Amino acid sequence: MSLAGVVLAAGRSSRMGSPKALLDFLGVPFVVRILEALEALEVKTRVVVLGPDAPRIQPLLTGHDFMLVENPAPDTGPIASLREALRALQPVQPSAALVWPVDLPHVRVSTVERVLEAYRRTGAPVVVPSFGDRRGHPVIWGSGLFGELLESPDATRKGARAVLRAHEKEIVSIPVDDPAVIDQVNTPEDYERLVREWNRDIY
Repeated sequence: MSLAGVVLAAGRSSRMGSPKALLDFLGVPFVVRILEALEALEVKTRVVVLGPDAPRIQPLLTGHDFMLVENPAPDTGPIASLREALRALQPVQPSAALVWPVDLPHVRVSTVERVLEAYRRTGAPVVVPSFGDRRGHPVIWGSGLFGELLESPDATRKGARAVLRAHEKEIVSIPVDDPAVIDQVNTPEDYERLVREWNRDIY
């Protein structure tokens, strides 16, 4: 099974007030942290989707092997970025895409390994990590659903969620002990808490 890693980093970060991709985590920007995690996981095909802040972010990625994709309509929501990534991957034809939002740089590599193992074992069309009773990220989408994702509705609360609802019975949810899978960093307060809690080794 060939798998691609997709980093979604095109949002305007309006609630944060500055690009989340550039925030520091363990000495590197969020987006670099996730790219390095994908490299450690030996995900060979990597895509980074950037938006209006691409000129500021791209120079930080020098030395990493990835496909750069720009999302011209970031206000449409994450689904627009995912569509751009899937279109860019069409010549590669991966069996699945591991989709990792940039505001979750603190998900453990070992957690993602469990998600990958579950996908390889089951071949399920959707594999998600869960913490408690909540599903999180990163999510693995099988290529059989790429067409539906490309045609799914716009907006954050529709988009990929509409596809999830349509395939609810086929989703494989992997319980993990990593709270980071549901802990998206959206505001300065979220970021301050992340730094504080990581320093206390909560994660």
